[in-house]
Amino acid sequence: MVVIESADYEQTRQRLMKDQIVIDMAKGLKNVPLSEMVHNDDPDDPRPTPRFEFMQAANKEYVERGGTDGGHIGAIAEALLRLI
Repeated sequence: MVVIESADYEQTRQRLMKDQIVIDMAKGLKNVPLSEMVHNDDPDDPRPTPRFEFMQAANKEYVERGGTDGGHIGAIAEALLRLI
């Protein structure tokens, strides 16, 4: 699938992947089945799409832990998926 997006989206994901809050959140997801976080849990998919529920939960947890750099709606979930 072809995805067209601004370079800002990737920059946001990269920045969040270095955020200690996101790194700590990713550690807590290691035992969560990928199928609960994404629409397509094909391990060969280079960019799995996060489920809406996962995006909402990730955003909420990030803010509760003191995060302030959430970016676009799926940015935290996408960064988490790349870290796990």
